[in-house]
Amino acid sequence: MIQKALLALIILVSLKSNSQTLETVYKMKSDYQKCLDKGIDMRGCALDYYNQSDSLLNVAYKNLKTKISSKEQSKLKKEQLEWLKKRDQFFQKVYSDTKKQGNFIEGTQDFDMIIYDEQARFVFGRVKELIKKG
Repeated sequence: MIQKALLALIILVSLKSNSQTLETVYKMKSDYQKCLDKGIDMRGCALDYYNQSDSLLNVAYKNLKTKISSKEQSKLKKEQLEWLKKRDQFFQKVYSDTKKQGNFIEGTQDFDMIIYDEQARFVFGRVKELIKKG
């Protein structure tokens, strides 16, 4: 719980400018890779990375929303709802494709790690889009 609170605080503080936010994204990716390189609890590394992407998405969305007019906010909300549909479709596709490949057994740590990694990559793509709009 304390780690999540600290993460949220770090993310909020880092949102002072777009470059700092993009730096935050790249730092998270670097930290994720360092975690994976240890070869210990790689599923946990991937899950944390996904959770960070989701938290940063919410912060980036709210940050952008405060900078734009109410008309633009309406457009942004509609755009975000469309993106959420695409996200859900992508997540389903990643799951079924990973399952079909047969390289990883469903429910194993390796399987979960692949899923979380792909989900985080997709979400961080949207985070970067929102940051660039701000």
